[in-house]
Amino acid sequence: MKPTVAILHTLALGLATPAFAKHEPVTMVRLHQEAEVIAPPASVWIFMTTGKNFVTWCPEWKSSRNAAINLGRVGDSVEFTDAWGNGGRSVVTYLAKDKELRVAHEPTKGDYVCQAKFVLTPTARGTMVRYWDQYTDESPPKDQEATAAKVEAEMTTTLAALKKAVEKK
Repeated sequence: MKPTVAILHTLALGLATPAFAKHEPVTMVRLHQEAEVIAPPASVWIFMTTGKNFVTWCPEWKSSRNAAINLGRVGDSVEFTDAWGNGGRSVVTYLAKDKELRVAHEPTKGDYVCQAKFVLTPTARGTMVRYWDQYTDESPPKDQEATAAKVEAEMTTTLAALKKAVEKK
């Protein structure tokens, strides 16, 4: 090879070398709560997935634009605003009618990952609603604890509001 061709060949090989990804562990927080609703799973499901009801039971989905949206298939989405003022959209990632609803909250800033899952199980008196919320948190430990407490309180409020609204119908 001529010297200039050899140099170009070496440079081309160097450019073709893959870059290495930077690995950083990130804390994933997972919270779980449950509540029994005195109504059949089908009634709980209809209430949970009907847009006009979101403002009643789910504080994150309080946008008036969501009232016209019913969650019926994977890919359906609604706007969300969390307790810290982050906005974005919640996208249905899994749905089994009358049984399970999963959503991924996609923040506009894209600076964290958050998912929620609701599982409905028939009981002798109605429906056990199991609720998981998981999110990444890169804050210092003290702030992580405060965030988890705030999310846990919001989960309690959400389940209580769902229970009250469905049982009232």
